Amino acid sequence: MKSIRLSLLVYFLGLLAVALGAVSVLAYRTTQRTLVPERESTAEVIESHYREQCDKALLDQARALARLLQFRFHPNRARNREYHALGLSGVGFLPQGHLHAAAWAFQAYRGPQSWELIRTLTVTDLAFDEEDLEQHLDRDLAEYFQIDSTWKTNNYRSSSLIKAGASLKTEPTLFARSEVLDWKFDDVTLAPGVTLRRVILKAPLRLTPPPAPPRPPSPGPSSRSRPSPDSGSSSASAPRPEPTDRPSVYIQCAYDVVKHPHPAAFAKFEQQRDEEMARLESEVDASLDTLRNHLLAIGLATFAATVVGGFFLVRLGLTPLVRLSDAVSKVSERDFRLRFEEPRLASELRPIVDRLRKALDQLRHAFDREKQAAADISHELRTPVAALLTTIDVALRKPRGSEEYREVLAECRESGHQIFQLVERLLTLARLDAGVDRLRTERFDAAGLADQCAALVRPLAEARGVTLRLHNAGPAELNADPAKLREVITNLLHNAIEYNRPQGSVDLTVARHNGSLCVEVRDTGVGIAPEARAHLFERFYRADPSRHAEGLHAGLGLAIVKGYVDLMGGSIAVDSVEGSGSTFRVELPAA
Repeated sequence: MKSIRLSLLVYFLGLLAVALGAVSVLAYRTTQRTLVPERESTAEVIESHYREQCDKALLDQARALARLLQFRFHPNRARNREYHALGLSGVGFLPQGHLHAAAWAFQAYRGPQSWELIRTLTVTDLAFDEEDLEQHLDRDLAEYFQIDSTWKTNNYRSSSLIKAGASLKTEPTLFARSEVLDWKFDDVTLAPGVTLRRVILKAPLRLTPPPAPPRPPSPGPSSRSRPSPDSGSSSASAPRPEPTDRPSVYIQCAYDVVKHPHPAAFAKFEQQRDEEMARLESEVDASLDTLRNHLLAIGLATFAATVVGGFFLVRLGLTPLVRLSDAVSKVSERDFRLRFEEPRLASELRPIVDRLRKALDQLRHAFDREKQAAADISHELRTPVAALLTTIDVALRKPRGSEEYREVLAECRESGHQIFQLVERLLTLARLDAGVDRLRTERFDAAGLADQCAALVRPLAEARGVTLRLHNAGPAELNADPAKLREVITNLLHNAIEYNRPQGSVDLTVARHNGSLCVEVRDTGVGIAPEARAHLFERFYRADPSRHAEGLHAGLGLAIVKGYVDLMGGSIAVDSVEGSGSTFRVELPAA
């Protein structure tokens, strides 16, 4: 994008949208995972309640059977005769005498022996009124039922059990507790493919004794001395404890869960369960929908607020850039100072400002060098041109002979040659600056090339009384541009000879070192001052402040050497002690 402000805002809003979406999805998924176990546990509670209602309906059928149960008493006449001695012989001749005898025994003997006495006096059969069964029982639930008693009576089985030729069995230890009324549910297999849901109801055997026969009052004063039953005496009004070994009835009621998995009696329960399940699902879905809508609303509101506030915040954050831009716009070719002072500059802008200042300083130095280069070029060209014009003017003052004109032309040729060399070096530097000077790489022997360069400058060394020595350890193969390397070595040797002392020496060493080619030129000349080393490779810079020396000394040779070494991917270093000589070391990659 063209605007940094817009780019930052778009990137930030995109990141915010992704973060809000991720947080919303995470919150929704977390809530959903939290609601699922709760929904499952609530569904289990509803299902458990449904099963309890079904079992309760089955238990109600067992209780209905308990209410409809009838006891048929038969007198045990053989045993009655045995109790005549106890005074029961008279009661036995009354209407329903066997029942009166049992009631008499029950009222007389409160305790474990009372039930034994009743059971001895009577024989009881379990029976039902079929009309009552059809009226009060649900045949889908009470499809199978059986009644057993601990009073040694006959058991009663429903017609379905009789037809199936089976009976329902119970364990004697099923009811281990001492409650007189208890029940248990279980699943039992009656026959292969017939599984019953059963309830076993343990109920006490309740006998309502008939009214005791009236006892004639005995005359005499003793009868008046006995307290009456209603006199309020403690013996008459204290309740007698109920027997703890009262006989019980075990009523078993069951239905076939395979044949009738959903009896009609359970329809209401199933409808209630389904309604509760549907209400649970709707509540969970409504909660998730509400959460989703809230998350969406919160996300949209946050996003909208961020769009409005982010624009101003980004603009406020980019204010230092605006001020920096204003400061840069005030930089000109006459004034390269960056007038930007920010006491609390951001850490991201501090390196930018520092590099801008360094770049502007380099530009200022470059402009200064260009200005100085124009002056230097003018100065360097003015001397040979002035010499050329002076020679021509002198030659034209009077007629001269052919030999004199030949001498004048030779002097003019020398001046033109200096001008040509200066222009040629300026063109070389221009090509290096423009990046159009290319390497012509080939494989050659650098040691042989150094020998050629030494042979080329040896006459100059001999003319100045300088000893030139060449050191190499055999051939040194190199992939580089031989013409540019020749120019480098020749320039370094020429400077070492020009600025050497009489009877001095120059040592040229070519060797391979750690995969690189090292060319070293050591002289015993005047050396270089420390303040001049930083400007040694600048154009038109000469350590000789007088700017006068024999030959061509425009200060471009080392600048060209530095440009060629950089172009070939090498490096150049200078070690010098003023008054003791200098050492130029060039390292080039061998490949």
